[in-house]
Amino acid sequence: MQIHQLEALIAIVEAGSFTLAAERLGVSQSALSHAIATLERELGVTVLERGRQGARPTGVGERLLPHVHEVLARLERIRAEAAGTAHLVTGRVRLGSIPSATVDFLPRVLAAFGRQYPQVELVLLEEPSQGTGRLLEWLTSHTIDVALLELPVTDFETVPLLHDELCAVVPATSPLAGQPDVRVRELASEVFVLSRYSSEHLIEEAYRREGLTPNIRYEVQDLGTLVSLVREGLGVSLVPRLALPRAPEGVALLPISPRPTRQLGFVVRSLADASPAVQALIQKARALSG
Repeated sequence: MQIHQLEALIAIVEAGSFTLAAERLGVSQSALSHAIATLERELGVTVLERGRQGARPTGVGERLLPHVHEVLARLERIRAEAAGTAHLVTGRVRLGSIPSATVDFLPRVLAAFGRQYPQVELVLLEEPSQGTGRLLEWLTSHTIDVALLELPVTDFETVPLLHDELCAVVPATSPLAGQPDVRVRELASEVFVLSRYSSEHLIEEAYRREGLTPNIRYEVQDLGTLVSLVREGLGVSLVPRLALPRAPEGVALLPISPRPTRQLGFVVRSLADASPAVQALIQKARALSG
């Protein structure tokens, strides 16, 4: 069994096809097919299903993937440790994040990190909601090396980074827009716009504290859609300050009284086993979150 065979398997699963995986790895499709065929022959099982819709892992392949990820992660750690003896930070960091952190904070961290450590390849995977479940699954399966999400979490090691708060998003023409802050009770009669950038449990807690339930009429994926709906007077919303650090044209951002807050941080399987590149990323994020 060869390392390039395992790398080929992961590339095909992630890309969903031999053609795209070959382009990503910079090899011919026939070479990729040969690598998988050899791997399957050595293992005595079929790891990929080929069809018109592309390629996907078989049941056996699914069970093997966490082990393959772990082997490749260990190999990356060996390379990183070897580079570390020469005082170089190299390798690959696969980072997963909730979407609200990818609007402003995380891009600043990644840009600063990339300038200081240009030899490190950064791969960002964005969780489609504010939830932690999928990110923790990706950590467990070695799909990612580190996750940025809401704390606390259990069964993993964490590095707290910063506190974030929910703020109200209202039309600039609303009578509320001129206030220094707003209470949830003042929003109770308004239609609520919910998006994947929202922290639903904080919203529910904020409304429940007032004995209320948000009147959710619109559920959207895109933050720009949320802003457009609010701008046109179709509703209001509560979003993390990280997702909207500045008020877009036509809307106002107001602190909520009392302020619903959350803590965000990095989560890893083990700080002691984290590669030098992951540790360097954590240090850079801590420096920029102060």
